[in-house]
Amino acid sequence: MKVSNESKVGILAAVGIAVLFIGFNYLKGINVFHKGTDYYVDYTSSGGLNVGDPVIIDGFTVGRVKNVELQEDQSGVDVILNFSEDVKLPEGSNAVIRGNLMGEKYIQMFLSSNTAIIPEGGSLSGQIEADLANTISAEFKPITDKVKTMLSSMDTAINVLRGIFTDDVQKDFQKSMLSIKQTLESFNTSAEKVNLFIAKEEENIDNIITDVSGITDYMNKSETDVKAILANLKSVTDSLNSVEWQELGEQFSLAADNINKISGKINESTGSLGLLVNDQQLYYDLSKTLVTLDSVLNEFGKNPEIRLKLFGK
Repeated sequence: MKVSNESKVGILAAVGIAVLFIGFNYLKGINVFHKGTDYYVDYTSSGGLNVGDPVIIDGFTVGRVKNVELQEDQSGVDVILNFSEDVKLPEGSNAVIRGNLMGEKYIQMFLSSNTAIIPEGGSLSGQIEADLANTISAEFKPITDKVKTMLSSMDTAINVLRGIFTDDVQKDFQKSMLSIKQTLESFNTSAEKVNLFIAKEEENIDNIITDVSGITDYMNKSETDVKAILANLKSVTDSLNSVEWQELGEQFSLAADNINKISGKINESTGSLGLLVNDQQLYYDLSKTLVTLDSVLNEFGKNPEIRLKLFGK
């Protein structure tokens, strides 16, 4: 029987497709010639799990993820695990979704110590373990939120500043900065002049400092004298404080009253002094008497005979 070319092409295509299918599943770790045992696991989410991801017990791959599909009520995902090895799973065993540092996912089986075995096609309890990336993301989430808030505040502040710093304000600010620059340049010029003056008058300044130092030394040496003067002043102050000023004031007041009384009597021509002061004729007579007495005394001194006769000699 002769086979047509079309049949040969068809057979070759079918064989190629079959080889491709077998090879693809083999690369995924699925043995198409071994049916294996299926178990069902319910997860709240897929956790990044894909079909073909390995199922591991104690570091040894015992199966693959056969199927991952969304539940009808969209409350989670249903995962079918296919165990290629003849593995007995005790009741209470957990299928935990894990991830490595490369982000690859796998199922880690934790077998319980229960003696009862889960039948083929039974259900396993599933959990999702937070991988390193998710842990780091969770740890940095508060920081990320703060950074986002800070960036939003900075954006708001920048917008406010843009609203404040209009063209006119920027021009005024530039003028102010120019004025400040000119002021600083003037200050630098003044500082240079002061430095030149100090350099020029350095000798005089040294002399002044020397004189001030000499005065300070003299004051230090005269400290004893100054202390003595202060002590004397304190003694005088204490003496003045001990004076009974009220009594002294009363005595002065009494003396003033007596002087006023005496002055009154003199003005009223009371007594000899009052008559002498107020009686003009008496004053003239007294003056004449004094003149006459002075003449007599002069004559008495000039003529010794009068003295002899006066004393009976």
